[in-house]
Amino acid sequence: MKRWDRRGLEGLPLKLLIMSLLLSLAAPAVLGSLDSFERSTARSHLTSEASRLAGELEELRSAGEGNRRTLTVSLPASLSAYSMALEIGGEVGNVSSLIIRCSSQDVVFYTTVLDDPPARMTSSEGKTLRLEAGEHHVSAECLRLDGRIVIVLSVM
Repeated sequence: MKRWDRRGLEGLPLKLLIMSLLLSLAAPAVLGSLDSFERSTARSHLTSEASRLAGELEELRSAGEGNRRTLTVSLPASLSAYSMALEIGGEVGNVSSLIIRCSSQDVVFYTTVLDDPPARMTSSEGKTLRLEAGEHHVSAECLRLDGRIVIVLSVM
């Protein structure tokens, strides 16, 4: 006849308890690192899109008054989870009209300045253009406003 191994049968609940304790201690650390990785990936995608957009807008400004382009800005859906957005330009008489900003929960974490050549940007309403997650088609036109060459942006 078979003999039962009493040590194995008695030690099983203790082993299960230890394993569940280890899992409960490790799970928050693993989930936290996954969240941190996703946040940093979203940030890097947003900053690279801001740099790409800055390059295209500088080309448009270099081409001169009267030029128009339709730009595609693709921002990942994960930006919504962290309240991240791309803010472009501002009021023409303000320094913010030269800057593209990346923000998270209304705190700016990356800026790029259009300075070669200096290009002022504003929305068609004369304010900052804010883009959040999704694919956006932005019309950009180089115009003369108040004696200055300005890039006017509007979402199509």
